[in-house]
Amino acid sequence: MKLTKKTFQILDTLDRQKISSQRQLADHSGISLGQVNYILRSLLEKGFVKIDNFRKNPKKIGYIYLLTPKGIEAKSRLAVRFVIDKIREYSDIRDRLADQLIAIKKTGVKRVVFLGPPEVKEFLGNLIKEKRMDIVIVSHFTDWKEMAGFDSGSFDMALLFHDDPEGFSRLEQNSSIPREKILTLWA
Repeated sequence: MKLTKKTFQILDTLDRQKISSQRQLADHSGISLGQVNYILRSLLEKGFVKIDNFRKNPKKIGYIYLLTPKGIEAKSRLAVRFVIDKIREYSDIRDRLADQLIAIKKTGVKRVVFLGPPEVKEFLGNLIKEKRMDIVIVSHFTDWKEMAGFDSGSFDMALLFHDDPEGFSRLEQNSSIPREKILTLWA
């Protein structure tokens, strides 16, 4: 069995909480019961997890899943691998957004409004500052409806960063912003 993100989730859950059933492990890890069963069996075979009897009463048999030292080591290796992967992913996204902003800047755009999550707006602002781009985010909206009455003369471009596939069309239809002033940032 390959050690995957789901394997890490199971090892991490077992490390953080006392788990006494596969159903409980599925609930706490967010992984389906069938997948928990498959992964847990493999982890038991590899010696990463052991089952321990925590109730000595013969009428009430209770078990708990515990990480072994090998399991803790495997979890640590997986954590490092996933952190490195996330940092690389972050760097790639950052580079793509920087390239988009540079391309926008080259068209002469200086003032933009941003439609998208506040975290992305802050990320863009930091990227603009870091790259010393002559672009200013003059306003921010989280929903296209908020832009409906916004004066299109106060900015050069409306940048959209949304998972709403209809957002572009809705904004164009329900606002005074001309189509040529709307750009999907994440194309």
